[in-house]
Amino acid sequence: MQKKAEAKASTGASTTKTSETKAKAADTKTATKTEGNKTAGRGTGKRGPAKGTTRKEAAKKADKKEFEAEVFVQFYGNEAGVNDIIEKAKEAFVAEGHRPSSIKSLKIYLKPEEYTAYYVINEKSVGRLNLF
Repeated sequence: MQKKAEAKASTGASTTKTSETKAKAADTKTATKTEGNKTAGRGTGKRGPAKGTTRKEAAKKADKKEFEAEVFVQFYGNEAGVNDIIEKAKEAFVAEGHRPSSIKSLKIYLKPEEYTAYYVINEKSVGRLNLF
């Protein structure tokens, strides 16, 4: 009987140790979650992300204003804008019954000596426009 009592006492001690270990593990998990939340929560408070960097980026973008290039072809006193030729090619493609959204590529070949611009759309559709 004495051995059984000692066995129960030793089992009770190991149960206590196990309970203490579980409690420490739970405390560690809670502490880790709390630290994780603190780290994850940074930059999401009332202030939000660092505004200084976005202002600097906005200032850089303002300084780097995109410009619009215009290209003209002149030949024997005639002049044509390349942007106009591009629009005419698109209009001709749509007039053939295609959708404007189906244009994936556009190549234009200018032959001022023939007063002509040739276009190729999507490597399939070919056409000819009067240049001037």
